[in-house]
Amino acid sequence: MSNSYIGISARSSVELFRRHGITPFRNILTTKFFNSLSVRKMRSSTVLIPEVVFWLMATVALTEGAMTAAVISFWAPLRTIFPRLTLQPVTEEAFCTARKLLPVSFFRNVFLEIVSRYLRLFGQRYLWRGFHLWGIDGTVVSLPACKTLQDKYGTFSNRHGFNSHPESLLVGLVGLWNGLCRDFLLVPVKRGEQLCARFLIRLLGVDDLLICDRNFSSFRIFVSVLARGAHFIIRLPSTRFLNARHISAPSGRASEWLVDLTLPARLRKQFPLFPKTLRLRVIQYQIRGFRPSRLITSLCDTQKYPYEELVWLYHERWRQETVHREWKHTLQISNLRSKSPNGILKEVFVQLTLNNIVRWIMTEAAGKTRRPVELQFLKSKRLILAAVAPMATAPVEWLSFMYKHLVSEVARSVIVVRPGRSYPRRRRKGFYDRRERVPVQATGRGDPNVFI
Repeated sequence: MSNSYIGISARSSVELFRRHGITPFRNILTTKFFNSLSVRKMRSSTVLIPEVVFWLMATVALTEGAMTAAVISFWAPLRTIFPRLTLQPVTEEAFCTARKLLPVSFFRNVFLEIVSRYLRLFGQRYLWRGFHLWGIDGTVVSLPACKTLQDKYGTFSNRHGFNSHPESLLVGLVGLWNGLCRDFLLVPVKRGEQLCARFLIRLLGVDDLLICDRNFSSFRIFVSVLARGAHFIIRLPSTRFLNARHISAPSGRASEWLVDLTLPARLRKQFPLFPKTLRLRVIQYQIRGFRPSRLITSLCDTQKYPYEELVWLYHERWRQETVHREWKHTLQISNLRSKSPNGILKEVFVQLTLNNIVRWIMTEAAGKTRRPVELQFLKSKRLILAAVAPMATAPVEWLSFMYKHLVSEVARSVIVVRPGRSYPRRRRKGFYDRRERVPVQATGRGDPNVFI
């Protein structure tokens, strides 16, 4: 295979991307995959076809620094093997022009098709009592300093005033046990997480369980989830529904009870088939060293869904915070380079598509004995990048073996669980120190030693 690239011309140097892309990902993103997506026809002489543009954007997304430097640093290992390759596959101007000509719909179709194929292949793995676990939450993404982006997205304000750089709110629907980003919204900072959550909830079905923090405890979220046939576990703010009449739960526990909540009139008009009252279950618990917490859930069967399991299950929501950290620090999603809203959206689609492809490889590595979120995302990414040059230059008959070896290496990157470790937040003097604590790793029925 490598002999075919000796004496390669400057114009055809991107043939490596056309034929191989980022080779470890070729098992998932094949040429047939790209050809199946509807994209406007291009001239046969065009080197920067949509597939090549995607791979070039992926190389930029996987590395740090400016766009040109990122492509050159990714290209360097191949140039050591093929000395006659050009310094970079294409000029920066040609790359930017080709990226601008591609519609946002192309990148969204790539993203959605990967999600669809993942769910078809692995959708029945990693279930809790027949439910897929999903979380919705938002994170702030910094954008390049540009008036166009400032006008589109705005910025968050804090006690120090307004930030100089524009920022956007990225709200994602994430699998808590597989790390898959099922869908997302990139919106102005003033839009708010709850408004985005109503859109993302439309993707849920009867076998889905949504787990959210206290920012999402509202009647509209409750009704929106139940209207899809799904269920939820949501943390309550300290005073939310505190005065609602307590109805003893069948379990007889003093720390859990049922409540009947009357829907507001505007929601009754919007959802006329719903009863006027919702019967939900409230769970109160306390972890040693922390203030009491309360959860509200639509899983009212205390025998089928025990108290201890639901408390343990809620703390799996923290995995979404870990996923957001991996987006920001491992995938460098805050290191965006475009100066237009469409360009930013294209980059985010590529970044989160890469997240899902890496999760795909991690799922193959985890098998049925582990969950993908129990493997190290950063180490998996490094192993994949290390395999790019060897796989791009290896004979075709070796690729299957090399891919299996890569998957086996990823399977060894297990996260070491260290129970009882705490990570105090830095607070100003006089603030209550609300420590964020990693919950004890528990088996299916929870760890009773965690609770008081």
